[in-house]
Amino acid sequence: MNQKSKERLKKITPIAGVLTCIILYSVILIAAIPYVGQQGETYSFWNHFISDLGSIRFSVNHTIYNRGIVLAALGFGTFTFGLQTYVNTKVMRRGVAVGVLSACFCVGVGLVPEDYRIPHLILAVSFFSLAALAAGIVAWSIWREAENPFPRWMAIHGALVPIAFVVFMAMPKELMAKKRLEGALFDRPEIWWLPFFEWVIFLLLTTWIVFASINMWRLQQQQKRAYE
Repeated sequence: MNQKSKERLKKITPIAGVLTCIILYSVILIAAIPYVGQQGETYSFWNHFISDLGSIRFSVNHTIYNRGIVLAALGFGTFTFGLQTYVNTKVMRRGVAVGVLSACFCVGVGLVPEDYRIPHLILAVSFFSLAALAAGIVAWSIWREAENPFPRWMAIHGALVPIAFVVFMAMPKELMAKKRLEGALFDRPEIWWLPFFEWVIFLLLTTWIVFASINMWRLQQQQKRAYE
């Protein structure tokens, strides 16, 4: 990549990050508001998985949601790839590679809705696990590498993503099997901690992207003032 392309990507990266989150938050609300689930229930962030919003059977606006996920995944991939224009260290490049791969799986999540249970589950777990790993690697770079210009508090924020993912994976999964077997008779708990922690991971990751994008604009302004 030549210098001109690097500078162009550097400018695009924070825009891609913010747009990714705007798209995600928008399509989530668009799908969640009219949602009517298997038990005739409305959507709740306390006891529904994120992927429920993409269900062909129960989500009225599943097409908007699923296409939005694909578009956001492309934005996430662009944002992640652009991180190396701000920090071009060995550790950061590894984090970028893992993050871009996770974005590819996220595209798959949008193309294969949760109605196709096994392939969707594989794609979703792959995305979350790789995104959490990428966040951990980038957090390590921020914390340990002097060349990294991002504030150290962002390392703590980023490290919470893999921690939340480990907690999510360690949680009991029996209710998922019960829900599958009982269908409309399933008694959904008022607070189901497994999907709730999926939302925790999502919010930690997306807010980190927003803060990183804001800091990128700050770094661009600092560089511009230095040239002047």
